[in-house]
Amino acid sequence: MIEIYVCMGSACYLKGSSDIVEILNHMIKKYELKAKVKLKGSFCLGPCNQGVVIKVGDKFFKKMNTENTIKIFKEEIYPYIVEIEESDENE
Repeated sequence: MIEIYVCMGSACYLKGSSDIVEILNHMIKKYELKAKVKLKGSFCLGPCNQGVVIKVGDKFFKKMNTENTIKIFKEEIYPYIVEIEESDENE
């Protein structure tokens, strides 16, 4: 199972991390990933000045907001999830 962590630390929370969680939940359902992906809240992921921060596998996505989350999910996060799945299947 692939875990997506959304920073819920103070800085990210103030920048709207709870809204990002709602958007990601919607995208996970839309792309039928519920059986493959687990969405989790996390304490600070590090780069507070670049929040909201999301971590998928070993990759960080920074400066997430309600305006760019869907686009970044479609163009970067979803392809990365597919890449992780394919590498896991080939092991």
